[in-house]
Amino acid sequence: MSQISLTFPDGNKRDYAAGITAAEVASDISTSLGKKAISATVNGAHYDLQWPIDADATIAINTIKDTEPALELVRHDLAHIMARAVQEIWPDVKVTIGPVINNGWYYDFDRKEPFTP
Repeated sequence: MSQISLTFPDGNKRDYAAGITAAEVASDISTSLGKKAISATVNGAHYDLQWPIDADATIAINTIKDTEPALELVRHDLAHIMARAVQEIWPDVKVTIGPVINNGWYYDFDRKEPFTP
């Protein structure tokens, strides 16, 4: 398997086998980072930790403390979880839109009766 070179935000570089995941990179840096990592920014694009990296790249490992983009990822996932829970409780509900916003997220639902009186 061929080798790739990953460049980190501090300018340091490390070589890895092509196809390594961001999760594996994070764990290689430190066990602690491997446990805290929730996403990665590779060449400026946001990816989940299992995405394979096949070529030389710049990489930043994101934790929950990184407001962008890690917090956005968590908010996005939570919006989907909330929408699914609402559909479990009220099967007739139609999910419309649920974007991430600056201070959280919201979802609009289409339902004949309001959720609250």
